[in-house]
Amino acid sequence: GKCFIYRSQVLCQCLRVTQLRIHQRTHTFRTYQCDLCSKTYGSLTGLQSHRATHTAESRFLCSQCGKRFKTRDGLEGHLRTHTGERPFRCPYCSKDFTALAGLNVHVRRHTGERPYVCTVCGKGWPSGGDLQKHMRTHTGERPYVCQDCGKAFSISCHLTEHRRIHTGEKPFSCPECGKCLRRKFDLKKHMLSHSNILALLEKLVEVKETMKMAQQMKLIQE
Repeated sequence: GKCFIYRSQVLCQCLRVTQLRIHQRTHTFRTYQCDLCSKTYGSLTGLQSHRATHTAESRFLCSQCGKRFKTRDGLEGHLRTHTGERPFRCPYCSKDFTALAGLNVHVRRHTGERPYVCTVCGKGWPSGGDLQKHMRTHTGERPYVCQDCGKAFSISCHLTEHRRIHTGEKPFSCPECGKCLRRKFDLKKHMLSHSNILALLEKLVEVKETMKMAQQMKLIQE
């Protein structure tokens, strides 16, 4: 009994230290913003590499689709979209990614690290892209405009979903009944109609508790 209590105390202390370290990064982490397109980077080297893409020629050609890229890394990452190769695996949930940058952002969603901080409201985000989207809620900027009706959106995926109203496209198909829907979110809601909602919620809680216990055990072992 005493051993269990002691281990629990150690675990709580570890969790507090981890959360403190994550929070401290929001004070010390610097972001470097491109003055041409407002993209942000976590290092000066990253910004310098990006700045070169504004002036460099698109010399690297994809032999599959003809798309051109300004850097070899950009081309190599793009080629994986054709081959299906996903060499970068998340150590927390085993999800695979085509690019290391995508994996790094994804891992922050597990750790809670949010190094990109809004200068207006102080809210943190796991990637520069997320911060850029958030900033539009303060500026009111809506750069993505529907060519059919003129409605504007702050995020490109919202425009993509909206365009389906005009085209009639419904790309998300229910595997149970074949019903097609415009949005992935709508499909998830629809799928609940085919299952026992209570049993599904209980399963989700069970999975969440299992993942939480696994992370706690990992912290104890470390």
